[in-house]
Amino acid sequence: MKTLMRGAAVGLALALVAQAAQAQAGVSLGLGAGAVVPTGSMADVNSLGWSGQAALRVKPGASPVGFQVDAFYTRLGLENDLDGHSRMIGGTANAVFAFPSAAVARPYLIGGLGLYNGKATLEGFGSTDSDTKFGANAGAGFDFKLGPAALYAEGRFHAIFKAAVDTETFEEKTAYMIPLTVGLRWSLR
Repeated sequence: MKTLMRGAAVGLALALVAQAAQAQAGVSLGLGAGAVVPTGSMADVNSLGWSGQAALRVKPGASPVGFQVDAFYTRLGLENDLDGHSRMIGGTANAVFAFPSAAVARPYLIGGLGLYNGKATLEGFGSTDSDTKFGANAGAGFDFKLGPAALYAEGRFHAIFKAAVDTETFEEKTAYMIPLTVGLRWSLR
């Protein structure tokens, strides 16, 4: 009789764990916006800017690791009293590790590779040619559950390879920016 009770308890526990894992699986769409801080050589010519983001996330139920693709538009001001702006349009493919949590706030780590297309516009002089570069990003964030949706807040560090020019040597350098994004993520499944 004890063996039967233990077997039933283990079976019930496994069913509940499988159901909880399945409930956390799914596809979600996120839309966000926020501030972008240029750093390193990118900060030599750009000032604080803003960014908009759209993201599609897929998370298998049995794994804490998911996949996210996102697209963004970033606009930065120019330094040294120059009238104009620079813009960056890009897309990244990322792995997402969501820490197991039953709390309202769920932390996650995100990182991956992407394509970044940049161009600058000076008032009265027109625009530079757009230029597409490869890059990488890594960051962290939190999802805050709000019923079927979640509020998210994240910060990422983007390194865009050969996207900046050293103002003294005119050699190509890696450009860096840090977008700080807040948005909503809706479950699609």
